[in-house]
Amino acid sequence: MLFTDIKGFSTISEQMPPEALLEWLNEYLEAMTHEIQQHHGIINKFTGDGLLAIFGVPMPRVEEREVDEDAYQAIACALAMGKRLEQLNQIWQQRGLPPIQMRVGIFTGPVGGVGSLGGKERMEYGVIGDSVNTASRLESCLKDRQVDLCRVLIAEETLMHVKGKFQVESWGPLALSGKQQLVEVYRVIGYAT
Repeated sequence: MLFTDIKGFSTISEQMPPEALLEWLNEYLEAMTHEIQQHHGIINKFTGDGLLAIFGVPMPRVEEREVDEDAYQAIACALAMGKRLEQLNQIWQQRGLPPIQMRVGIFTGPVGGVGSLGGKERMEYGVIGDSVNTASRLESCLKDRQVDLCRVLIAEETLMHVKGKFQVESWGPLALSGKQQLVEVYRVIGYAT
């Protein structure tokens, strides 16, 4: 699971007319959607200025190498999103639009359920469970600790599937909102050299 969010979006939205805000946000979401699709992810939902993407569905992953590949693709996607955001910021600055930073949280683990959620009047494809919640909490973890344009945090459960493929910085065991156990958190710096 991969969650994203724009840092300071509420402040930005106060400063832009609604039509311009919607056009700008859709330009951003379209670019991020492209990167997710390029890395074999599926967008589950847009959450205003953020989104939830899933890697490894709709067919269940049963072999370890499949899970390893999904974890790799999710992180590679996040790094590609950061590069794309850098390009967008340059274009936006030339057009007088605000540059932004984003946060990404990635977690690898089982989902409680995948399928149609809702009722007779409205349904949508969704995923639920602790793994989804953990990815969300990683994205929002220590929001003020934004050390780069696109901050990517993963847990040890994801790191063990991509050992040696990415350069990471340990943030140590952290208490994530709503979690009873501490989670070993790592910031992805880039690809391993």
